[in-house]
Amino acid sequence: MSSPRVLSIQSHMVSGYCGNKAATFPLQLLGFDVDVMNTVNFSNHTGYPSWTGERATGEHLLQLYKGLQTNGLVEYTHILTGYIGSAQNLSAVTEIIAQLRTHGDPFFVLDPVMGDNGQLYVHSDVIPLYRKLMKYANAITPNQFEAEILADKKITDVKSCLEVLDILHTTGVENVVITSVSLLPSDVAAHAAHWHPHHHHHHKDEETTEPSMYCVCSSKGDQDETKKVFAIGFPTYDGYFTGTGDLFSALLVAWLDEALVEAQPPAKAGSAYGLGSKEMHTPLVRACVKVVATMKAVVLRSYLAQMGITSGGQLDRTQASSAAVIKRCELRLIQSKKDIEQPDEQGVEAVELSWIEKGKH
Repeated sequence: MSSPRVLSIQSHMVSGYCGNKAATFPLQLLGFDVDVMNTVNFSNHTGYPSWTGERATGEHLLQLYKGLQTNGLVEYTHILTGYIGSAQNLSAVTEIIAQLRTHGDPFFVLDPVMGDNGQLYVHSDVIPLYRKLMKYANAITPNQFEAEILADKKITDVKSCLEVLDILHTTGVENVVITSVSLLPSDVAAHAAHWHPHHHHHHKDEETTEPSMYCVCSSKGDQDETKKVFAIGFPTYDGYFTGTGDLFSALLVAWLDEALVEAQPPAKAGSAYGLGSKEMHTPLVRACVKVVATMKAVVLRSYLAQMGITSGGQLDRTQASSAAVIKRCELRLIQSKKDIEQPDEQGVEAVELSWIEKGKH
């Protein structure tokens, strides 16, 4: 059987791990042939004090696609898109994806890279185009800010997060993963669909008023199928990280592909990830647990390397303006080969969320 083959359309850096540089190695390790189409070609990522290079135009991207098509090279099993940049490029990519769908049924993972931490780093004219492109996507991986932009609704708690997921599903996308959402652990516990010992044991911790970070994933199939939503908590570090979203989306392509293949025989029920044996896990949450497990390992390894350069202290933002410091803050991707191939799921727990809030004990 031939390897799955993915067309990855996103940015390229000569040095460092962002965009296609963060996506290609993990996908290849996990058995994918990867064709890369670069939306920018920069010397390094834009977190450095300076960079050189050029941005592709929409015409340039269409020309590349035409060359592939002429030579019969457009039989893809998967499509992954990341940073596209301009509205012109996004229109071209939408056209490419529409054409690729005439050559089969590639599974399309869309990372709507628009901004973070409340700030857009693309022109706002791309927002309606992303909403249109979503109808082609099998899965989308926005961060909290991007999910809020696409749904035109703020996430302030679990309830509003569930509402945003509903809005995003209405575009027709089956799998929605908000890669990082800030939520109160007590709020997550109050909306947990199933009681299990973990909640009881950590009840005091969950009363904290400090929010934690979660990956929240939601899958919705046919019209009569109910939506299943899970929250997966993960630790955060006061460091400098670039390319984590690109790595997340690439890992999701691979692990969701495996989970969907495994789900084709009679659906498996299992006791993994803290739920009782009678509870069904969706392919999406099984994939997301593996993705988060790898992300935890890569980010921790990268953080420990950063701590090493700051003599055990926190990374001062003024230091992060130095090219020499930022270079040493690049993701430790190659060093994480084992964590990419065999994610350690120990301690990575998926909690199913329900609309019904339970009373606090």
